[in-house]
Order: sequence, then C-alpha cells, then structure tokens
Amino acid sequence: APIRVTLTAQDHHPRVGKTWSYSVVVKDAKGKPLAAKVHLQILFGGFPVGQIGVHRVKNGVWHETLGTGKNPPFPATARGQALVLQAVVTAAGQTVKKNWPITVR
Repeated sequence: APIRVTLTAQDHHPRVGKTWSYSVVVKDAKGKPLAAKVHLQILFGGFPVGQIGVHRVKNGVWHETLGTGKNPPFPATARGQALVLQAVVTAAGQTVKKNWPITVR
C-alpha cells in the first residue's frame, strides 16, 4: 500500500529575514504514523539551490521553523523568486516527493 505524505507550510509567501514554518506528515494507507527519512531542499527552476536537511522521524511528523536557531531565514537575494520547498520522503521501502511552491517577499 502506498504511503501518504502531507507537506504544509504557514503560507506560500515567506518574508526575507522572518520566520517561516512548515510540516511534513507521513502515514501508512490506514492513516497510522510511519517512521521515515525526510530530505528537505529548496528548488529554483527544478534544480536544488538550498539544502535544508535530512531528518529521521520516528513518529511520522517533522516540523521546523526557518529563521530560528541554526536554520537561517530566507535571504534578500531570494526576494521575488519563484521557488519550491521539496520534501523527499522515504518510508516502508517507498519514496514520495511533495512540493510546496513559494515566492519570497
């Protein structure tokens, strides 16, 4: 049965220098949380231009806020650019990609 991956963020318009949160939820076909590897990156024109990180989750949920701690906010050079937050999730022997289009303001 296919895994179900949901990628959501606070909006599609993060602001330069401000915090911006997103979440990845991984479940099996019955809706139960799955342990997974979650690789997050920023794409420009379909090509990776920023690596956010690779995370292993035991409870099927990864939540993060850019612009806090070791996670830098979007830089001024990203303003006006059409980018994509991409989550590549591997769980139960399957890999699923989910995209969240963004335009930095």
